[in-house]
Amino acid sequence: MLKFLLVFQMCYQASSMCLPPMKEKVYDTFRECSLTGYTKAQKFILALPEEKVNQYQTVVKFWCESQNIPENEKKINI
Repeated sequence: MLKFLLVFQMCYQASSMCLPPMKEKVYDTFRECSLTGYTKAQKFILALPEEKVNQYQTVVKFWCESQNIPENEKKINI
């Protein structure tokens, strides 16, 4: 079964530097993954001080990576 892993990466355009990518969670559809990415990226930027976002030109990149998960794989709840 094809699922999608949401991955975020925060970058500072002013210094051409990016932090290592951060894996968020797996979604059932590409649409759900991408819409969540836009929403969370916006919330993240809004939570930062405006002057710092402007000073460092902070951007949040995200992408959805395909994950092929076998249908017979059982989830373990702990």
